[in-house]
Amino acid sequence: MRKAIGLNDNRIEEIIQTSEDTIDVISDSTLPDSIDEMKEAFRLLYDTFLSSGFQKPDPSLMKISFHNLLPISFLIIVKKNGKVCGTLTVIQESDDRLPINEIFNNEIGRIRKEDSFICELSGLAVDTSLTNSESRTVLLSLFRKAFILGNDLLGCTDFCMMVNPRHCDYYQKEFNYEKIGQIRRYEKVNGAPAIPMRLNLIEGAELFKKSNPHLYKYFFVDDHQMIKERSFHEMCNQKKLYDIKYINSLVESKKDLLTNLTEEECEILCCYYPELR
Repeated sequence: MRKAIGLNDNRIEEIIQTSEDTIDVISDSTLPDSIDEMKEAFRLLYDTFLSSGFQKPDPSLMKISFHNLLPISFLIIVKKNGKVCGTLTVIQESDDRLPINEIFNNEIGRIRKEDSFICELSGLAVDTSLTNSESRTVLLSLFRKAFILGNDLLGCTDFCMMVNPRHCDYYQKEFNYEKIGQIRRYEKVNGAPAIPMRLNLIEGAELFKKSNPHLYKYFFVDDHQMIKERSFHEMCNQKKLYDIKYINSLVESKKDLLTNLTEEECEILCCYYPELR
């Protein structure tokens, strides 16, 4: 089994200490253009959570959340030698529904404004076969893509995340996130501790310019327009993958995928895929 890291793995502590400029070592992040690539990302995510103790063994060898089934979520991947080595998902808010609302609903409510559009970053995983420098490159590439998707293309006003308490300082220092609540246990990852964090995207560029000029240049200057245009086309192509064939393909690999959904989730899913009724 391939080992992987995520937000809740100790090895991220080594990665975030790596400061080499290795941005061009790994291929840039992209959105999958096939169901097979999406499944590969789900397998990497499964390995991450299983090795960290946040996932029970599953015959499918994939970790797929309800939000991964919806075309309002965007799966991001990075490859090395043709293999997915990193993944992150941008989840758009719909009817005030985000994974973070399950345990931090009040905290999200306090940052919500009349014109807010909140997106959640979730499902981070990086393959541990990479060197620390390569892993840092993958992390930065994933988050740059997420920023461009959220800030430039989706019109998000805020990003939120559920973060292991050990890594809060990293996200505060590196990406200007702020804590918006206290530690709680998240049952969907075997009761692991989580802290809610938020990034104001409206002020994001200015925050980076002041706190981290190197990352400001990487996120908001270098190749920004090219990545934005490419990302727009990738978004359109990825949306085409979300049809009944996609759902049937996932169910074929993970037999209990639909039976594990709540009644409300099933209703939402049927709105996107009427063939399921």
